[in-house]
Formats: sequence, C-alpha cells, structure tokens
Amino acid sequence: MLPSSPIFASLVIIGWLLFTPSAWRRYVASIDPNLSPNFALAHLTKQHWQQPALWRLLLLGHGLTSLWVSLIVIGCLWLLDTPNEGILLATCYALPLSLVGGILGSLMVSVAFGIITGMIGGILLSLPIGIAGEILFSMAKNLAIAIMLIVNFSDSSVTTSENSLALLTVWLGIFTASLGGSIMYSTTKTAYNHPAYRQMGSIMIGVVVSSVVVFLIVGFTALAAHSVTVLIKNGILFTLAYDTLINGVFGLSIAFIWFLPTWHWQSALLLGFAASFLLGLFTLLKNQFFVFLPLQMPLYGFHGGIENAFLYLLLFAFPYVLAERIANPWAGIIAGIFGSGGVFIAFALLIQEDTLWLLLLLMLLAILLGLSFVWWRPLLFYPFQSAWNLLLYHAEEKRLDTQTSLLSWHTAFWDEHQHLPLFGLEAYLVMVTERNPLVGKLAIEYLSNSSQNWAAQEAQIELDARRLQSYHNVTTISQAHRHLAAGELSSPVSALLRSFSRISRDVEAGLAQESSYNQRLALDAIEERLDGLLRELTRSSEPYAQRFYPIAAQWRQTVADYVRALGEAVESRQEISNPYIIGIPLTEHQEIFVGRSDISARIERLLLDIRCPPLLLYGQRRTGKTSLLNNLGKLLPWQIIPLFVDLQGPASLAKDYAGFLYNISRAMLTSAKRHRELQLPPLSREQLNTDPVTRFDEWLDEIEQNLESQQTLLLTLDEFSALEHIFNKGFLDEASVLGMFRHLIQHRPRIKILLSGSHTIDEFERWASYLINVQTVHISYLQVKEALQLIEHPVKDFALRYAPNASQRVVTITHCHPALIQLLCAEIVTLKNKQDIIKRRFAQVTDVEAAIPDALQHGRFFFADIANNQVTKTGLSLLRFLAQQGEGATVSRADLLKYSQLAEPEGEIALTHLLQRELIEPVGKNKYCFQVELIRRWFI
Repeated sequence: MLPSSPIFASLVIIGWLLFTPSAWRRYVASIDPNLSPNFALAHLTKQHWQQPALWRLLLLGHGLTSLWVSLIVIGCLWLLDTPNEGILLATCYALPLSLVGGILGSLMVSVAFGIITGMIGGILLSLPIGIAGEILFSMAKNLAIAIMLIVNFSDSSVTTSENSLALLTVWLGIFTASLGGSIMYSTTKTAYNHPAYRQMGSIMIGVVVSSVVVFLIVGFTALAAHSVTVLIKNGILFTLAYDTLINGVFGLSIAFIWFLPTWHWQSALLLGFAASFLLGLFTLLKNQFFVFLPLQMPLYGFHGGIENAFLYLLLFAFPYVLAERIANPWAGIIAGIFGSGGVFIAFALLIQEDTLWLLLLLMLLAILLGLSFVWWRPLLFYPFQSAWNLLLYHAEEKRLDTQTSLLSWHTAFWDEHQHLPLFGLEAYLVMVTERNPLVGKLAIEYLSNSSQNWAAQEAQIELDARRLQSYHNVTTISQAHRHLAAGELSSPVSALLRSFSRISRDVEAGLAQESSYNQRLALDAIEERLDGLLRELTRSSEPYAQRFYPIAAQWRQTVADYVRALGEAVESRQEISNPYIIGIPLTEHQEIFVGRSDISARIERLLLDIRCPPLLLYGQRRTGKTSLLNNLGKLLPWQIIPLFVDLQGPASLAKDYAGFLYNISRAMLTSAKRHRELQLPPLSREQLNTDPVTRFDEWLDEIEQNLESQQTLLLTLDEFSALEHIFNKGFLDEASVLGMFRHLIQHRPRIKILLSGSHTIDEFERWASYLINVQTVHISYLQVKEALQLIEHPVKDFALRYAPNASQRVVTITHCHPALIQLLCAEIVTLKNKQDIIKRRFAQVTDVEAAIPDALQHGRFFFADIANNQVTKTGLSLLRFLAQQGEGATVSRADLLKYSQLAEPEGEIALTHLLQRELIEPVGKNKYCFQVELIRRWFI
C-alpha cells in the first residue's frame, strides 16, 4: 500500500509503474478486485468514485507529480545555464502540460498511461521550450493557419535552430506516446486473445478514420479561421475569435472521444464544455494581461501548455479509442501512436518540407525506442543498480544479526523488469538466510518466480551444500532429507541433491533396524552407493561436481566409521548379530531370503511358454509374496525382466488416469534398472496429461522395440486387490482399468503379467472375466529344509548354534511359516544376547519356549490382523474355542458346529472360510486342529 507521506507516496506510484507493476495491480485490486489494471476514468462507476484510495491515487499521481515535473524542469534548465525567463516559461508550460495531459490520458486511455505520459511528457516537451525561450508552436493554431494561408514556415522569420527545436519537440511527443503505451501494456499484463487480423484491422481503422476526422476538423478550422480573417480586421478581436474557435473544436473533440467508450452524451457534452471553458479562461487571461509584462510570460506558458496538452492527448486518444473498441488496448496503443505521429509529421513537413524520408525515419525511431522501453531500460539502469546492490551488500555485512535486513531494498525486489542477472544476489541471499532463515526462505520463494530465479536456485543449492557439509554423524545424515529444498527446483544439480536425499532416507531406514547386523547390512549397501556417487562426481564435468565431491566423501567416511564401530562393539561383547527382519518384505540385497525354489521354478516354466496366460500368486498375508517378487530378479533367468509395481503405493492414491499410469511407469522404470541394469525409455507426467491411456500404450510400444529378441517383460502387480480402493472412490473406472490389462494380456505376448494378493482364490473370481485363463501359483509355508536353513544358517557365519530338538521345536511351533520363524528366531537371538557368554551361542528347547511370550508380544499386529480383518465373528469364536483345547488338540466338526450354535449351512461356511485362510487344517476324518501352534497360543 501507499506510504502515509504524500511526497513519498507520489514517488512510490511512479516507481510502481516503472519498476514494480505487480504493486500497481495490487493497489488497483484494492479499489475493486474486478477493476482492470489498465482502467480509464471513463470505465468507472459511481461506486468507484466513492473510494478514497482512488482519489488519493489521482491526486498524488497527477497533482503532486506535476509539481515534481516542474521542479525537475527547473533543475535541468538551471544546469544547462538557461536564462531565468526561459526557466519561468518552461516551468509554467510544464505544470499544466503534465497536469492536464495526464488527466486527459487518464480519462480516455488509462490512468497508468495518463500518469506516465503526464510525467515524462511534461519533462521532455518542456525542456525545448525553456531552451528556445518561447512556445515553439501552438500546433492546432499554426497547422490551421498553415493550411489556410499555405504558409511555408521555412520562409518565415523562424530560425533554423528554432525549427530544429520544434522538430525535436515533435520527435519527443511521438516518443512519449510510444513509451507511455509500452509502460501501460507491461504494467497491466493483460492477456489479449483477439486474432492478429482483427488487431491489424483495428489499427488500420483507427489510423485511417482518425486521420480523416483530423483532416476534416483541421479543414473546418481553417475554413472558419479564413472566415474570421475576412470578417474581423481588428487584431485583438481576431485573436479572441480565433482562439474561441480552436477551444470549441477541442471541446467537441473531447466530447466525441468521451462518448465513444461511455455512450453517455450528457457527460460527454459536459466534459467538452468544461474543456472549452478552461481553454477559454486561459485564452482570455492571456489576452487581457498581454500588455502587463510581469504576467505575460507565466500566462503565455500556461496557455501553451494547456492547449498542447489537449492537442497531444486528443490526437492519440481518438485512434486509440477506435482501435481499442474493435480489438484491445494494445491495438489501440499502436493506432494512437501512428495516428498522432502522422499529424506530427504533417506539421513537421510544414516546417521543413524537403525532409520527408528523414522525418519518417525519425518517427519510426521514436516509436521503436518508446515501444521497446521495457527492453532497453534494464540495460540503461543496470550499472547504477549494480553499484546500489554492492553498497547494500557491504552495508548488510556490517549489520548485526538482530537488525532488520536490507535485502528488500535490493533491485531484485523492486525492479520486476530487470531481467539481466544481478550478480552477487545469490551470495546476498545465502548471507541473509544463514542469519535469518525465515527472511531468507521468503526471499528465495519470491525470487523463484521472478527473472532472478537463477539466484534463488544458486543460493538454495549453496545452502543445501553447506547444510549437507555440516552433518558429521549418521544421525544427522539420516535427517538431511527433511531439510533439502533445491532438489525440488529445476536445476542440473537437482538430480544430485535427490541422490543425497535418498541416501539420507536409506540411512534413516538402516538405523531403524532393530539389530546391529541389519543396521550394518543396510549401511554397507549405502557405503557402496556413496562409492558409486564419488566415481560419478569424479568423471562428471558438471560445475557442481567439485562442490559436492567433498560432501559425498565425508558422508562415505562417516558411514564407514559407524559400520566399523558397530562391528567392533559386537565383537567386543561377543554379541550374536541378529539378521532377522520383522514386518517388512525382504529385498534382493538381503542374504536372509531363502527357499522358494519350487515356486520360482514353476513361474519360470510358465513364463517361458509362449502361450502363457496371466499368473496369480496368492496366499495368506506375511507368507513372503512380496519378498519373493523382490527377489525374482535373481531367481529367474536374465531374459525375464521383472517390473515390480506395488499397487498399495502411489498408484492406488492417484486421482486420475494420468497419475495412475505415471506411477505405474515410474515403478517399472525403477525395477528394470534395479534388477537388470536396463534403462527403459522415460515417460513424463506431462506426456500423459492429454490422452493418458493412448500415450501409455505408445510407451509400451517403445519399450518392446528396445528389447532384445529373447527378452520378456514380467509386470508384477503386487497387492492387486488394492485397486478396489481406487475403484470405490470413483477416481478410475473398474471396467476401463481391468480392460486395459486384459488388452495387454491378449495383444502383447512379450509382456507377461503376474498378479499378487492376499485374497483367497475364490475372492479373485469376481475379476475372472478380465483375467483370461489365469494360472494360479499358491505360496504358503516354507519346506522343512528351507525352514531349517532360515533357523540355523540365515546368513553366512551365523554365530548361534541350535540343538537339533531346539530347531525342530521352532519348525513345529511355527509350522514353517516364514514370518513367524523370523519373529521367533529374532526373539531367541535377543534372549541369548542377554545370557552369559558361556551359554550365549548355543540354543536349546528351553530358549525356544522362553522366547515365545516376547514373540507373541512383538508380533501382536500380525496376530491382531488375523482376528480383526481375516475372520468373521463366528470364525473368531470357533478359533478361540479350538485354541483352548491345547497344543495339537483336535475337535470334530460336530462339536465345532454344536459350539457355534449355527445351522448346518452357516456353520459349514465358517469352517470353509477358516480352511481357506489356512488357519485350521483337517486331521483324519471330520476333525480339525490349529495349523500353526504359535497362532493358537495368541488366541488363548
């Protein structure tokens, strides 16, 4: 908003128009949010005129600015050693020219145009008056007389220097109109959607029609003036009559121009009468006091300034209003410039009739310079702004951290047209941000959307680099990803910063592992990645490589030191490393993954068959489906490329087809790179915005074209049933998505599909029409041999040994369930590490039994999921009844149905559901028991 000081506020308004157009737009919006930034006074309603903010803008923008113009003219002429008479004349000419011309511009063109042309025109057009010491021409009067009497000014008493000054004034008038139009257009930032032919047509109409009207007006004035000459011989009366005629023509012209945009003839006539009266008043005063020498010069200047203000603005406004009505303000600006420029050229030719081509060239130069003002102005101001910014920077260095920053005075924050790089800004932003993070963050966010966004990026990158360099232990490294920002910017270094962010996240995940062994395993992999990053930075020619190489080296050393310290601590305590991973799927990098050779062999056999239909991998939760999918890359031959997509991830959160397909493609790209070091063609989010399904299909074409002849893609969609969530929300259509997968199955033989889910096979039947001839692959418990390997030799050099009956007890109590083996064995290792070193490395049956309570406690979410989400109330009641019978106890179907107190069909359905969920199993004839002893103990 505007400052309270009127003097400062008037300068701020000029600054808005020249340097900070967004502030002008905000102020106009404060008057009325629906008011256009290029509004004219003709556009305003009664409600607008009741706004104090509007009156303040007009009073300061026209009234006080006109006083500034007069002071500037006085100062310039004084520096040029102009005589006092010339300074007085120019000052008296400048004040009304700026005030009246600005108001007329605001009335008929726009307030922004009126304020700028009033200020710049008042200065530029007044200086030649002061240098010449007289009004070089009263254009309306002299043009009419010249046409009427066919006067050749070159033969008159006007000197060559005065002719040159007059031509300079013409040139400056054209330049002022062009510059005002350029500033108005750049300030308002209005988007014009009219076609080019309409804009060009409107310009031609505006120029031609205005030229004809001006010609008629001048002809009428000349004819009337001739009549006055014939009828009136007295000099004073002739002058008064002639001035009255000119004033009337001006008044009618203003009334007509006002009538075009408003269609209010009453206000148009009133405005025309007011203009004629004002001109007539100063004409009368000038003639009345012409003989009174002290007032002669001021009145002469005032009259000339008012008259020429009317002429300049009327010549511009008439073609502007015509073209603006037909097309848009930009077309109006061009029409106004050429329309008024043509009249100025006609007058100039009357002064020097033999210089047509030179005048046309000068006119074109004036127009080009004015219209391109916003392009060359930054270059003109750049040296001064650079010096100013340097002084600010040095002043900021000397300020205390508690003092308010001077950053807001930097050119980048008040000159929105300065597109040249303001060197040193990035260092200034870094210094301010380190002193006051909030101020620096707001400044960087602001500059990110400006022409100085390069400085925001450079500063953010340097701040991120310094922050990364300050992390000296794995704990702080694990939190680094929460503070990085430059990875979100569009910059060549973004990929590098995202690498640091991912490493930080992986360190955090590694430290979250409960056992020292798993921490070391995860951090070893991170150390290898940092080694790879260092090699990339060594080979890179990017300018940021040298800056970030020491950071990567420091992180690698920090991680390596931590891993070594972990190993030393474990060795010193003779602690058994706990390799078991609870609650998350195993990846291909984790040695603990065992078995599943029979399932992977079946999948391989089916995939190598050219007629292979889609595969469905199903089984109970936590039986290792996702772990198997993660490890398919090393279980299957090289020609099969696993593309793992977790449908419980971002894909199921998508709200449209573009987001859904983009997240699937991103997972496919990552998986191909991870499992086979294969770089698939990229697919951006923007490419999917127009027609996502078609573009995704074309992308699959590109992938198939890049495959080798023997290669096959295996698209594995984990937790396929998660799509129900996105279907139920209505974001995607079930038939369309499943139909797309069906089309892929039928028409892309080199892309195989493997679905995975925790539903039973019966629950997948609702999608049977889409999954044509699906082949099922059931995953359940480990084989005994595989289970014993997981218990006794989960990793190489495992320090814990089991008594044969102890490991067999684990097999019995877990029924070879992979997740429960890891749960129980992890608790056994924890229990053994608490014992004396003599007993620590040998597990017996008593240790297995002692670890069961903690296993039930730490695995409570696994067991609670069974009770809450996988069985019905009747099934839950049956499980609790069966659990109370003891380990290995069997109960007949009749007793179970009797206990459930349900009719035969309902009871049979409950039993069948428990069998499908693999929670109970049949024993002999019509008897049932718990399948997994550890689960039975939970239900007790």
